[in-house]
Amino acid sequence: MSRARRWIACGLWVVGAGLLGACSTPVVRSAADVRAQGYNTQGMDRFKAADLPRALVLFQQALEVGQSIEDDDAIAATRLNLAMVYLGMGRQDEALKQLDLVMDERRLAFSADRRAEAALRRALAVQASDRESAERSLDRAVELCGGHCSVRGKILNLKAYVALDAGRAEEALRLAQQAHGALDKQDSLERANALRLQSSSYIALKTPTAAMPLLHEALKIDKAAGASEKIYQDLLLLGQASMDKPELAKDYWMRAHDVAVAAKNEAGSRRTARLLAAPTP
Repeated sequence: MSRARRWIACGLWVVGAGLLGACSTPVVRSAADVRAQGYNTQGMDRFKAADLPRALVLFQQALEVGQSIEDDDAIAATRLNLAMVYLGMGRQDEALKQLDLVMDERRLAFSADRRAEAALRRALAVQASDRESAERSLDRAVELCGGHCSVRGKILNLKAYVALDAGRAEEALRLAQQAHGALDKQDSLERANALRLQSSSYIALKTPTAAMPLLHEALKIDKAAGASEKIYQDLLLLGQASMDKPELAKDYWMRAHDVAVAAKNEAGSRRTARLLAAPTP
């Protein structure tokens, strides 16, 4: 699996980390329900181990069982899992089909949360190659989510990212602030994403001082989670926000470089090496 595909697949798994638990709480569980849950659990284990072909088989088995008892939520959850695996395998068309089946199914009573999450995942899957399609999927996610759903903060974060990528820093800042307020306090990594997006917006708006406390908060969260890639991003942005103090900026970039090298983040290592080699103004 390529680095880009791993990033998409893992990002989607994080977005839906609560999938399996959400359909496993009835007081009385049928034998079929227990079997479907077992396939899903094993599938997620194989996905985490990067054994995508086996994960695909297990999720397909879970879907068959869910369909055999018309368990609406299990069907939706398993289609989301299948989409995640297809994306990891580079089979985007099949992944998008699974997501569309969750968003557009009218015969089964899929929850607003499941449908909104499918739209969010669709946006994540296409945002690197088709920004317009990603924005349409995000608008659909907002519509499906309504006033509140479990993925509202994540939807707003991705909308902020897309706006920032398109050069709309003021819009990105507003959306990231809304995302931060909408996220559950327990969702620490996604809250750190919102802090980073706000900081990036402040830097783009040429008010880097406002970014510093947010980045330090994000760095604290990411260190507690042991998230190397996010720590690298925090340190990189801290350097960018400190460019009026060249020595301080280089200190942050050296720390980012050390993290990237240790984590075997080759692209990050090359980027920080270029920053460190640039002449001091």
